[in-house]
Amino acid sequence: MISAVLKLLLEAEHGYASILPCDPGTPGRRKRQRTNSNPDNVRSVHNELEKHRRAQLRRCLEQLKQQVPLSMENSRHTTLSLLHRAKQHIKKLEDQELRAKSLKEKLRTEQQTLRQRLKRLLPPNTERIRTDSLDSSTLSSERSDSDQEDLEIDVEGIILSGNEGELFVSFSAGLEHSYSTPAHAWL
Repeated sequence: MISAVLKLLLEAEHGYASILPCDPGTPGRRKRQRTNSNPDNVRSVHNELEKHRRAQLRRCLEQLKQQVPLSMENSRHTTLSLLHRAKQHIKKLEDQELRAKSLKEKLRTEQQTLRQRLKRLLPPNTERIRTDSLDSSTLSSERSDSDQEDLEIDVEGIILSGNEGELFVSFSAGLEHSYSTPAHAWL
């Protein structure tokens, strides 16, 4: 009885019935062995597990519906259309991530180039004054190397080409989407 329930639990975990492994010592087709357990009890356990699996699937679909921006065309969305929308949304986010990484690398390279240029332009014994700190009298030579790495890139003065400008627009507050809810924080 316990092994039958355990088997049903394992089947329910995958959402489909698994095939029993064949005993290599038994030639030909394997005969089904009857256990002394009540078939109605096995059926009720199976039905209960199936009910839990469907409830879990329904909860996951509701969560997905909250995470994926849906069109306002229909008030009711099918599971298939929801999954297609989720796939499109994931693809869009992956594309945005690639563009953001590319832009970040481009800006990092430009920053490094500008630092090298500044280093060449300043006389060797001149200390650079930081203008982005609260106390502008602080000298950059007093900062450690790890502080140099933590500097933020100033993108306000950069003129962006068409694709890069669109990237910043897509990250603006108008198109932001939350991927966590108070009950379920995903990210």
